[in-house]
Amino acid sequence: MPCQAGKSGRALVITTFRVVVSLLILFVGYEFMVEAFHMLNQPSDRAVYMGTAVLGLLCVFVPMLLVQIWRKRRGTIR
Repeated sequence: MPCQAGKSGRALVITTFRVVVSLLILFVGYEFMVEAFHMLNQPSDRAVYMGTAVLGLLCVFVPMLLVQIWRKRRGTIR
């Protein structure tokens, strides 16, 4: 019986860690998004291009990081 309790405790810790890291990624992504929209409102062409680039990178990297965090890995939890 202690083995089963240990596995569920470990799974709870891993899930909690994943939730905390996911929230951190979403918060940082939100801050970058706000900054990108601020750059889009600047009169400079360079700022508009930078804002567009930041938004494009966010659309790629935030979901990619979230998928990597939540992907089940073999051997992690049995």
